[in-house]
Amino acid sequence: MEVGFACCDITPPIGALIPGGMHPRFATGVHDPLLATAAVFSSGNEAIAIVSVDALSIKSSIVNKARNIASERTGIPASHIMVAATHTHNGGPIADAFLCESDESYCEHVASAIAQAICDANENKKDALIASGFGYEDTVAFNRRCVMKDGTQRTHPGKLARDAVAIAGPIDPYVGVLAVTATDGSFLGCIVNYACHATVMWGNEFSADYVHYVRETIKAVLGEHVHVVYLNGACGDVTQVAQLIPREAEVGEKWARRVGGKIGAEALKVIFGMDFVAPDEELPLAVVSTVLRLPTRKVPEQMLEEAKKLLESGGDWNTERIYARELILLNEMNKVKPYVEAEIMAMLIADTAIVSFPCEYFCQFGIELKRASPYACTFVVSCANGMVGYVPTQKAFETGGYEPRLARSSKLMPDAGVIMLETAKQLLTQLPKPSVRKPAQLPKNSYWDAGSSPPQLSGL
Repeated sequence: MEVGFACCDITPPIGALIPGGMHPRFATGVHDPLLATAAVFSSGNEAIAIVSVDALSIKSSIVNKARNIASERTGIPASHIMVAATHTHNGGPIADAFLCESDESYCEHVASAIAQAICDANENKKDALIASGFGYEDTVAFNRRCVMKDGTQRTHPGKLARDAVAIAGPIDPYVGVLAVTATDGSFLGCIVNYACHATVMWGNEFSADYVHYVRETIKAVLGEHVHVVYLNGACGDVTQVAQLIPREAEVGEKWARRVGGKIGAEALKVIFGMDFVAPDEELPLAVVSTVLRLPTRKVPEQMLEEAKKLLESGGDWNTERIYARELILLNEMNKVKPYVEAEIMAMLIADTAIVSFPCEYFCQFGIELKRASPYACTFVVSCANGMVGYVPTQKAFETGGYEPRLARSSKLMPDAGVIMLETAKQLLTQLPKPSVRKPAQLPKNSYWDAGSSPPQLSGL
């Protein structure tokens, strides 16, 4: 197998909008560069590319443009290219979310940069050895939904909220790593997969958030030349905030370093436990995908009328007025297109499956997919190949909270998550069957002359 890595800087100019909250922020500086980092794998006649983009989300239009450019230049089929956003909430103006609007020129720039990163990675390919595995890190990510005394659920109810009695959902503590070395043993790069919202930095500076520190931690040990493709997992209801632990708010550079440093350190631990062995046969490389047509929820007439009245009444852009605007916009969108198209993709690299979803997928779904997968390692990727919004569980719809609240960012039917999950399971059955790895051939035995000395008990 041949593998290459490369990255391109996609940091916007100072003053550009930062999406990620309900209100727009405008950049006053750059904490760390925003990157599009690509990995290209080829084996036999097959080739694939995976790109991690430091952005809140990625539009399907950007993905399609980048795919077409890269495919024309490299020959990699457009359908074999996965593009995933790291979900940083301190990225550039790439998303239309609440009062934040995307910048068309920046979107064009990002599409070109993604394509360039793929082309450069393709040029950098060399014979390589790969290995994959999982680490475990359960101290930096927490489910952000709490069960309240009245049986409802709230998202971020506040630290040690009086009426919060339990955490509502799981986290996925596994740190997935697919690592690549050259045949001479030099380290080339890796893919790291972990599920946690990138909402640590905040402020008004561009930043990849904790993902920056994942990269820096790995590079500090393995070399500045190393590339890290970070793929965020099913983190729709998971953040760095521990709702029921009595400590300071987990926000800012200190906590970004802590979260990213721990994930990066766990990835290093996994890498140092890997055996990079040349395979006896060509490693499998495969991609399958499908596009689902999922209906969107209708805005109830009464809600729509109330939204119009609230919006017309004027006043500050508080939460209720912002949601009123969302309902009106969603209603107009539904008139044109009462459904979304969601691409689900499954890749196989040797014995590692990588499955992507174009949404903020709830953690429970990711866990269920991993349990159902027949492969030694399965990475679940969110915010990839488009963005259709939050995809909560049925329970979340029944109990409330931020994620299922009707808006452009949460517009699918309650069964969308299960439909996506079952589709992903079916895609996994279409990939080559998992192979049984042969044990590494042991070297011929040799002994150390000094180690065979006879007992020396005389004179004692």
